Order: sequence, then structure tokens, then C-alpha cells
Amino acid sequence: MTSVEQSLKPPRNSVILVIRALLIRAAAVGMLLWVAAFNGYPIVFSDTGSYIVPGRWPYRAPGYSVFTRLTSMGISGWFIVVAQAIIVVYVLDETCEYLIGSKQRYRELSLPATVSLLAAYTSLPWLVSLLMPDVFAGIVFLCSFLLIFNDQLRLKNRMAVIAILMIATGSHSSLLPIAAAFVTVLILVRFISGQLGTAALRKVVLVSIVAPLVAVGLGTATLNYGLGQGFKYSPSGRLFLLSRLFADGLASDYLHDNCPEQPLIACRYLSSLPLTQTEFLFRNHPLLNALEGHEDEIDAIVHGTLFGYKRRFITSSIKATFVQLAALRTGDEVRSYAARTWNSAVIEHVFHRDFPAFQQSRESRNHLLPLADAGASIDTVAFWLSVIVCVVFAWTNRRGRRNDFFYSALLFLLINAAVCATFSGVYDRYQSRVAWLGPLCLAMYVCSLMCSSSEACETSLAPGPTCFPS
Repeated sequence: MTSVEQSLKPPRNSVILVIRALLIRAAAVGMLLWVAAFNGYPIVFSDTGSYIVPGRWPYRAPGYSVFTRLTSMGISGWFIVVAQAIIVVYVLDETCEYLIGSKQRYRELSLPATVSLLAAYTSLPWLVSLLMPDVFAGIVFLCSFLLIFNDQLRLKNRMAVIAILMIATGSHSSLLPIAAAFVTVLILVRFISGQLGTAALRKVVLVSIVAPLVAVGLGTATLNYGLGQGFKYSPSGRLFLLSRLFADGLASDYLHDNCPEQPLIACRYLSSLPLTQTEFLFRNHPLLNALEGHEDEIDAIVHGTLFGYKRRFITSSIKATFVQLAALRTGDEVRSYAARTWNSAVIEHVFHRDFPAFQQSRESRNHLLPLADAGASIDTVAFWLSVIVCVVFAWTNRRGRRNDFFYSALLFLLINAAVCATFSGVYDRYQSRVAWLGPLCLAMYVCSLMCSSSEACETSLAPGPTCFPS
């Protein structure tokens, strides 16, 4: 071999490092898929069908349908959850690099340790294994945080994170307003505190975070227009808000107070108005059928209720937000699964090769509920303990980036609870989809502390082994 050929050949050690890094990340992907593996098939929910096949009532964000179509290639639902796991591992890897350090040895220790913790004690493996966009809520937080805080993010990595942010935000109708509120608050705080650096850097941050969110909003509205639902971001949004107003009793009070003066269709049902969101939306209530095609009346009831009962609406929203913050039981999708026939038709139609495995899965045979209940207890305790320990870390240690991450996570948890509780209602799955961020913050504190101790040990003048093996 000539000297030129030898110089072009990659060093053997670098090849080994690449292979080792790939194996570590592949193992992390596998760990996050343990629920689907145990079940024998990805988990489904009563809403799964309407997310995979768009254009069916109640109208869902079409972005997740596009994602599932591209990742599954029309072959299998397994490809979808594998893609979700890969995305999660990639963003977690970027997060570990920023919060803990770019040294490969530390990342190769922190990433599998973090994923192991999340796979064992949080809702994350349930979300990754679920044929639903819920897993992308936490991804929206991680991507937004990286784009705003990581000034050293390389161009190719920044572009990858932007692409993932757009996929995540467009997958569920609640995630764009959540992301917009979260990003607005973070940018204002960093700008006021003078942490956004130079004007050029501020421009990069603003363009890389604001432009994708605007593009997602326009893209979603365009997809809905193509599905015949009008150029709207969320065609069913008003119905979900109306159902929430009925559950609070506000819409019923508005109708009782105003029906004598307004000839509304809903006035015919004053004696049998819905009392809960489920009754109105999913139990074939006659009022819902009567309001079909009368969007103007739906708008009139919603606007009239909001403006007529501002104080009561704000008060009930605040109460619901705090209830939603604590409503985070893992496995709500399994416990409330009540549309097996609907999903059977969709799975058989879209992934016909998967249908036997779907029918034989533990979930379809109602054998997954005990594990979901056990996981709910473990994950809830892990979340609250993690938050308490993180508070102690934040108050007693000046670990800048980790504190920024923890405070940002608390903000995101609050915004997620407020948006979901206010515009849709309180459901376990809305908060459990982001509850894994609490243990993640704790993992970042602990890994950072261990890596700092290792560096101090390595640089010490005293003889002895390093804290971490090479």
C-alpha cells in the first residue's frame, strides 16, 4: 500500500469509535421500544385511526399522518415506532452533548445511562411505542431549548434539529400554540437578561426557531385545505373548546341566559344539554349532530360564553391547569382504549401484513393493563421525586446550563398543562406525554456531576485511577 493510500484510509481507532457509537445508540433505540416488544405490536389508542388516516371526524392534525406514511412506507407500524425511537435518541444525544460536554467518552456514558433511566422509570417508552403523536410533545421542548440556548450548535445539527422540530410541532394541533408560547417566553427572558449575545446570533436564533413554527402553521392549514376542511389550522378546535365549556357548565349557563333572545339551534336542547366532554363529542349526542354544518352558531356560542363569563372561564382554566399538572398517569391510552373495532379496520386496511400480530398483541387481548397500572405508579413517583431533587440541585449548585434546562422544563410543563386543560380538558395522557422531562432533568444533573468529578479526578496531581474507565 502506498503512502497516499495509507493517508486516505481512516484510522482503525476512528472506525472502532464510530461502530461503538452506533451500537450504543442502537441499544438506546431498542431500550425505548421495550413496551412495543413486550406487547407484540405497537400500542394503539382510540384516536390512532383518525391520526393515521386523515380527513375523518374529529379532524386531527394531518402532520402525523404524513409522518406515518413516510416512515412506514405503507408496510408496517413497526417502522413508525422505530423512527420515533431514533428521533428521540438523536435529540437526547444532542441534549447530552450540550448539557454534559462534547467529550465522546462522557457522552457514551451519559446517553445509555439516561436512556436506561427513562426507559425504566418514565412514560417515554410507552410514548415511543404508541402509534400516536404524543411522544413529540417532549421533542418540541428539547428542540426548542437547543435552538435557543445552544449557540455552538453546528449548522448540519441545527438543520436536523429544525427539521425534527417541524415534524414534532406539526404532529398534534396543541403543539404549535404550546411551542409558540414557550419560545416567546424563553426569547423574551434571554433578551431581557442579555443572554442572546450579538445581533447576528440573535438573528440566527430567531430565524431558526420562528421560521419553522410559522412554516408549520401554514403547512398544516394547507394540508387541511387539501383535505376539504378549509384553510384552517385546527378544524375541530372550536368543538373541543365547546365541549370543555359544556363540561364546566359555562356554555349551558350562556344558553339558558340568552336563548330567549337568540334563535339558536342549541336552544332546542336546553333540557338535555351535555354535562361532560365525552358525552358531547363521543357519545352521539343529538346536539352535536344538530350543529353539524353550523360553524357560525358554534362560534357564536363559544365567543358569547368566553366574553360573557370571562372571570369564571379564567378561574376554571387556572384550576384545570393545576389539576392537569398532577394528572400524569402512564398508560391512559391503554386504560381508555374503547375503539378496537375502529382501529382493527384501520390497521387491517393500512398495514394488512401487521393485522395478525395486532390481533395477537397483549393489548388486543386485554393483557397489557396490569403493566400499565404498575408503570403509572412507578412513573408518577419517579416524576415527583425527580422534581424535588432537581429543585435541591438548582438551589444548592451553580450549574448554569442544567439550571436553565430545569427551569425551562418547568415552564414547558406549565404551558403544556395550561393549553391542554384550557382548550380541551384534563386528561392523563396530556401531561404524561411530557412527564418524562422531570427525570431527564435529574439525569442531566447527576451525569454532569459525575463527569465533573471524573475530570477533577483525571487532572488531580495525586496518583490513582481515573473515576471513569477509558
